[in-house]
Order: sequence, then C-alpha cells, then structure tokens
Amino acid sequence: MDAISGSNWKRNLYVSWFTQILALTGFGFVFPFLPFFIQELGVTDPAELRLWTGLLSSAPALSMGVMAPIWGLIADRYGKKPMILRAMIGGAAVTAAMSLAPSVEAVFVLRIVQGAFSGTMAASAALVASQTPKARLASSLGLLSSSNFIGMSLGPLVGGVASEAFGYRNSFVIGAVTLAFGSLLVLALIHEERPPAEPGHGRSDTARTPGATTMDRLRGLKGLITPSMLTLLVTLLVIRFVKALPVPFLPLHVQALRGTLDGSASATGMLSAARGAVTALSAVTITRLGDRIPKLKLVAWLVAIGAVLSAPLAFAPGLWSFSIVLVVGTYFLGGIEPLIQADLSSRTPANRRGLLFGVQTTVGNVGWFLAPLFGSAVSIRYGIPSVFLSLAIFLVVTAVLASWMAGRRRSVAVGS
Repeated sequence: MDAISGSNWKRNLYVSWFTQILALTGFGFVFPFLPFFIQELGVTDPAELRLWTGLLSSAPALSMGVMAPIWGLIADRYGKKPMILRAMIGGAAVTAAMSLAPSVEAVFVLRIVQGAFSGTMAASAALVASQTPKARLASSLGLLSSSNFIGMSLGPLVGGVASEAFGYRNSFVIGAVTLAFGSLLVLALIHEERPPAEPGHGRSDTARTPGATTMDRLRGLKGLITPSMLTLLVTLLVIRFVKALPVPFLPLHVQALRGTLDGSASATGMLSAARGAVTALSAVTITRLGDRIPKLKLVAWLVAIGAVLSAPLAFAPGLWSFSIVLVVGTYFLGGIEPLIQADLSSRTPANRRGLLFGVQTTVGNVGWFLAPLFGSAVSIRYGIPSVFLSLAIFLVVTAVLASWMAGRRRSVAVGS
C-alpha cells in the first residue's frame, strides 16, 4: 500500500480542495489585474508597462523555484500540513502588504517575497499525493487541480467588480482575509497521517530514514530523478511555459480590443472566470481518462488540439471571437498538468512526494519565470497579438515532445 488506508485520505482531499478554492480566490481578487494597478501607480508608457507586467509576473516564479525543493524536503520530514499553513499565511501577509505598496518597485519586491513563502497548490498537492491510493492518483489530483481553477474563476470574477467598486488596494485586503480564513480551515480540519517508508524505490534508503539529515535527503534526489522522470519534468517545464506565456498580457489585450481602460477589469475578470471554469471542468473530466489510458499519449493529443485552437487567437478581430476561441482551447489544456503530476507521483514512493513536488514546482516555475520575460520582449517588439502566435508555435513543439515520450515509453514496455 503506497498511501494512507481508510477514508482519511478522502477527507483531506475534499478539505484541501475547498481551501484551495479560497486560496486562489484570495489571490485572484487583484493579481490578474496587476497591469491595471501598475497604471494606477503611474506607469503608463506602453513599453514600460509591458516590461513591468512581465517582471511582476516572473518575480514570484524565481523565488518560488529556489525555495520549493527546500520546502519539499521540510514537508517530507515534518509533514505537508505545516507547509500548507506556511503557504496560506505567507500569501495572506504579502497580499495585505501590497495594499500599502507606494510604487511598482515595492510591488516587485513583495512579489519576490510572495514566491518564496507561498505556493499553496504545490503544498496541497504533495499532501494529497502522499495520502491517496495509487489507483486514484490521477482523478484525485485532477479534482484538486479543479479547485485551483474554480478559485481562479471566482477571484477574477468577483475581484474585477470589487476592484472597480472599491479600488485595487481594498481588493488586496479582501483577498488577504480570504486566504487567512482558508488557513484556519486547514488548521482545524486536515489531519495528516505519515505514510510508511517504501523500500526498494530509488537508490538511497538513507535519504528516507526518519533521522536523515537534509544533506542525506538532497543526495537521495539523485536516485529519485530517473531518465524517464527527467523527460517528464522537461515536458512539465514546456507546458508551464506555454500556459504562462499569454496570461500577464491578457488584461492589456482585452483593453486593446475594447479600446478603453474603463470596464476592462470586469471584462478581464469574466474572461478569466470562464477560463477557470472550463479548466476546472477539464481537470475533473479529462483527467479521469488518465486512470484508464496512457497519460502521456493523452497529453500529446490534448496539446495538439490546443495548438490548433491557439493559432487563430493572434488574428481575432474582436473580444467575443477572441474569448470563445481562448476558452475552448483552455478546456483541452486544463487537464495536462494533473496528468503529468499523477504520472510522476505514481513512480515515486509516498514518503518522497514532498521532495518530488518541490522539484516539480521548481521546474514548472522555470517555465513560469521565462514565459512573461519572453512575452514582454515579443510584445514590445512585435505587439501583443504576436504573443498568442508564439503560444501556438510552442504548443506544437510540446505536442512533438509528449508524443516522442509516449512512444519511447511504449517501446520500453514492449521490450521488457
């Protein structure tokens, strides 16, 4: 048995699902509208605005990528629940501090701090992956992933209206209170049981013993990352890059398509809500297929469909046509990360999954860090529509990579 028996894993899954909705709702009150907040802080030059949009989007990815393996090691040693509390309380504190930010430079520093101490989804995913039976990993991580996108729907939907009604600074405060409430629910309702060690996985048993030092556990990383897992992690990096590429520039593109800043926050919020809703639907429907058919084969097909649907985005003449194509394409891309996470988790002992999700977070955040910087450079030189054209190109590359990996794994299985 690689996970906790009985029904405790189900309770932790459902509580994690709900608290993640609260967490992402809290973050979504203002963070999708940072380009509008930047303008309120006095940055109005188009090139400078696009540059800061990319920098603010990349900043937390860099610090989170550095800290994630460290938090993962701590989670494996002291438990995943404390890491969820750390992420939610840290997120609440930073979000509240942003309501007082006097300049875009201050927001940049706070975004770096946010990345270092938050990361609620990675912490919750590590908990669920360590507690869930292997046969239910894909569907459980899919359900948890849906909370991410439900929260990303509710946050921008309500936050867009709140930002225009009460101002961006007050919306930061509302988001911080929502995160703080979620941390109280985690403290009261999640009961973590430590999974037993699983001998025979990897090459370093020392790294898994209760008395192992941090250096012992870091040495155990060599046995954890196999060539097959390394290829999966590269696929995850490219997927995260592709998914993160258009996000920071979506508000500015909505503003350009509408021709005015007035009302663009609520319009962006509704579009983000629609994307979150279909992603949540994808996470609880498409990922179920991953419990029955090869996950990487499914990933390759989903990315290929996403590539076909992304190509017209750069040429959409109006907000409605752009939104419809974007939302439909988002559905097919929504279940990809849970499928990759489930595949990686099924190949890792339960008592090492904190470290695994730390590594996954670092790898994914490299993509998250690079995508906005690339998008800023492309949008400054060629305009924002070119960002969406780049998206389609990268999706084609990702589909080829996933197809190659699926074929390689099938050949190995036949040969064995």
